[in-house]
Amino acid sequence: MTMPLRLLPLLFAPMVAAAQPAPPVVVGTPYAAARQALLGAGWQPLRLPDADPCGARDSRCQGRPEMVACSGTGTAPCIFAWRRGTTEIEIVTTGPDTIVAATRAR
Repeated sequence: MTMPLRLLPLLFAPMVAAAQPAPPVVVGTPYAAARQALLGAGWQPLRLPDADPCGARDSRCQGRPEMVACSGTGTAPCIFAWRRGTTEIEIVTTGPDTIVAATRAR
């Protein structure tokens, strides 16, 4: 039994995706430092048309066009979106000091 040639890209797609270097972000890092590391590694802030607006006095998202959403309740999480090439990620932060809590694919 032979595999149709049109299925070969599907077979190798996970390897290509896995070859993409991980973003230079460490959980527990202040977002300001993580943001500088991302910019230095060639990541670009991703502006999303459906992102929440940043509040006038919300220092967590001021000057950060990549902000997708920031909550004012609970652990005060924020989500920031980034892109490098065709790879998109989200950085999740917590607290008023925006400490990185997680990085995930978008």
